[in-house]
Amino acid sequence: MGDRTLEELDGERWGEPTFDSYVVRTCHALRRKPLNTLTDEELRLAVGQGIGLEWLVPLMLQRLTENPFRAGDLFEGDLLASLARVPSSYWTEHPAEKAVLANKIMTAALSDDRLPDRIKETQQAVAELRAALE
Repeated sequence: MGDRTLEELDGERWGEPTFDSYVVRTCHALRRKPLNTLTDEELRLAVGQGIGLEWLVPLMLQRLTENPFRAGDLFEGDLLASLARVPSSYWTEHPAEKAVLANKIMTAALSDDRLPDRIKETQQAVAELRAALE
């Protein structure tokens, strides 16, 4: 699956963007990239926009298992923060992914002795995710 694109996986072709903004152009382009070539920033942006969650959330969880404070272009931990915008219905429908987030990633994040030094956005995202998983 890693060498396939979102267009191949979901069968949707968005075509060229009709609105000229960085987010729109980037989201259209990343749908045509193999999943295994997506950068952390592209992954953060797509998940934050609710694009391809079925395929991108598991990829993000895999990366966050290695480092829960992994960063795209915004701040340390912004990948984790983007998961706070994933609808709760996704976690209900994907209990295995919810377990990975709750048991591996959140445990690692909350046990990191540097957590108090993390920036405010990451701390807030961790708190929101913890509450959503309870």
